[in-house]
Amino acid sequence: MIQFIPKEAFAQTSTWRGIILPDSVDWYCPHCGRRVNFKMNWTLINNPQSVLFCNSACSGCRKLATFIYIGFKENNNDPKEGELFIHPEPRTRSPLDGIFDSVKFNGGLKEAYESSINVYNVGEWTATAVLCRRLLEGITMQILPDEKKKLPLGKQLQELPNHIDLQKPLLTLADALRKGGNIGAHFDLEKTPNENIITLMMDLLDYLIEYIYILPSRIDDLHKKIEELSNK
Repeated sequence: MIQFIPKEAFAQTSTWRGIILPDSVDWYCPHCGRRVNFKMNWTLINNPQSVLFCNSACSGCRKLATFIYIGFKENNNDPKEGELFIHPEPRTRSPLDGIFDSVKFNGGLKEAYESSINVYNVGEWTATAVLCRRLLEGITMQILPDEKKKLPLGKQLQELPNHIDLQKPLLTLADALRKGGNIGAHFDLEKTPNENIITLMMDLLDYLIEYIYILPSRIDDLHKKIEELSNK
């Protein structure tokens, strides 16, 4: 399988014949799992192909990964941009598709989200639990009015339905993230979070983020397209 690499991972780019090419990317190695820098040496000919590919060695384990760059010929931008994929697919968690397109998912939330994914991918379960809770706090702080932001996180979650449409399953989900984050934040040898718990927490966090930040814009886009078809 292949895995999509977002443009945020591009460390260096260049332009060739009106096409933006990634020259290096910071991404996860499919073999050792570390986030490393891969250098790209594309095989280019006079007339641009529809697909470009190259092999690059992990700077850690030195094993090869294949990178595939497609879609630039269909892009009308100037210069043209394509989409980059890696093969084989790294055994890691990656950001939700479309999350960085959300205007509401601002810089602070983005950084906290990326940090939680990074520490998850290196197996730091306690740190991931703490960062999940931190990101949840960031989401509630963004949604709630100023007078509610000083409340404890549990109380903030109770306030959320007054400011955003959340059904009961999502409130239960958010509360589970809060409790999991509490376990990670307080030292207790008998309650140390493990990989299974943290994987579930990351899954729940993705569900919450998708519901709040991604689905509304996708629903709006679909509604606009249906309206346009209805008016023809």
